[in-house]
Amino acid sequence: MPVTKIAIDGLWHCLCPSIEAAGALRSSFGRVPSRRALLRRSSSIPFPRNAPHTQRRLFSRTIRNPEQASASSTFNVSSYEQNSVDQSTVLSGESLASESTEHLYEVLRSAAAQGQYERVLELVNYLVKHRHEEPNLRLYSALLLANVDPNHGIATRITAILDEMSRERIGADSGFYHAALKVLSIHPDHLLRQRVLQEMRQRWFVITVDGRHDIAAGLFRERQIELALNYLDSMRQEGIKVHGWLYDLAMYILCDMQEFDQALKFIQARVAAKDIDISSHTWYYLLDTASSYYHYDATQYVWKWRVETLHINPPSGVCINALATAARHGDAELATDVFRVLGNRSTHFELHHYEALLEAYARSGDLETSFKILCIMKTAKAEPEEASTRPIFEYLCEHPPDELDHALNILTALHAERRIIPTPAYNVIIEAYIHHGDLAGAVERYKRLHTLCAAGPSTATFNILLRGCRDAGRKDVAMFLASEMLAMKIRPDALTYDRLILVCLMQMDFEDAFKYLQEMKIHGWKPRQGTLVAVVKKCVAVSDPRAWSLLEEMAATGFDTVSLEKWVTANWMDYSSPKKGAVSGK
Repeated sequence: MPVTKIAIDGLWHCLCPSIEAAGALRSSFGRVPSRRALLRRSSSIPFPRNAPHTQRRLFSRTIRNPEQASASSTFNVSSYEQNSVDQSTVLSGESLASESTEHLYEVLRSAAAQGQYERVLELVNYLVKHRHEEPNLRLYSALLLANVDPNHGIATRITAILDEMSRERIGADSGFYHAALKVLSIHPDHLLRQRVLQEMRQRWFVITVDGRHDIAAGLFRERQIELALNYLDSMRQEGIKVHGWLYDLAMYILCDMQEFDQALKFIQARVAAKDIDISSHTWYYLLDTASSYYHYDATQYVWKWRVETLHINPPSGVCINALATAARHGDAELATDVFRVLGNRSTHFELHHYEALLEAYARSGDLETSFKILCIMKTAKAEPEEASTRPIFEYLCEHPPDELDHALNILTALHAERRIIPTPAYNVIIEAYIHHGDLAGAVERYKRLHTLCAAGPSTATFNILLRGCRDAGRKDVAMFLASEMLAMKIRPDALTYDRLILVCLMQMDFEDAFKYLQEMKIHGWKPRQGTLVAVVKKCVAVSDPRAWSLLEEMAATGFDTVSLEKWVTANWMDYSSPKKGAVSGK
């Protein structure tokens, strides 16, 4: 929604002078309220203990924690007690008696600007009771402005004060309304702000630059981001120099709402304008939040401008997030620099550090460095696993099969440099051959594995090849691989048996599948549910009654067999079988 310009409002009011003319006249020349009314107001408004804070600290604190300053409570006159001022924080009666009335008004104004609510109440009471000051705009303004305290101020006090001033026929000036805008910038209330702005328009009060900043701050704290951004744009278009604290506040709130693109635009604009007032804490907050959500542009920008230039030194947790962000987006340069920062503080690199670095290089297309990292991991005692090679596998799958020869040449060159080639580095190439449907090429590469990998093949090597046998329906190759495992005394695992069973099911004679099932039971392993379903369906296809016993075993071991049992019942051809319905009858 576009922001209404003050000049237009004034022109509109000028063309309609009858609006609120009588009300404005009455508020300017109304009766003076009783001293008792103001005393009642000052005692009925709640106030905290030990509330004094300087305004500088106030803005600093609210920027760091925007949520803290947005709380408000409901004004309830009957719930507050009289004489609840903490006397330890205010001046004694003797001290006040020695000061002139005008000086006390100056003290009152200063205390209100600093949010010292207790002191303001004490001074107001003293001026009315002992100096016989008539309730006036200066006293009400102080009571209002004292609510700038982020912890104890309350926006609804503005409503109470405005209503009482209206009843007592005390007219407000521009300073009073600007004080209200300042309070509402800390304790936002959209409807109340609209009331204040409407009354200012009715009185032709021009909003100052500070007032414009307070309005924008209130919109940001209300999380009305679109309105706030539009209002900020209108300020810039009118030539108003936006203060740094408002940019900081906007950026903190945008980061909290995960609007990192807009937060980045703000800080880039400030850098382009040579704004030297951007604090290290602001840079750090953007880096911390952006990297935790893996927002690449913001993370990379802050790292380049502040971390690489040694202006900030982020903690290891933020570095890990930056490393993960670089990995996801394939920024090898950023990932390497994160490693530099971590290395400078003597970080003990573990598997997840290397895996993130490898992912960054693989996603950037640097296959050679990716394999080098695997070799470094082996040397650094951070043994790579099959999962560590997933980024390389994705790269090889996305490229033509010719890239596999390039990968093999890289490993051959690394071996010639006397690098230790870990088996997973070779396995991923075999796996890529399987992905491209080249079982023969995968087996051929397997036969050369021992020339590059001193550790030789692993169980994972054979499991990869057996998956290729299942895809190609090559039981003969699977039996060759099984004999190889036996000869090299490589222990199979549950996945090995699982894939052997699937290969056997592809043959007319699938009796070997039941032999492998029996061996799995001996080892205490359980096939995957999908494998058991495949065995059951194979039995149903040839009317093998063992389908029913398998269903019973699956149900006994906790598998959900309801839908499978219905399928078997619907597709079973041998209706004379006594096994039919055995599971249903349990």
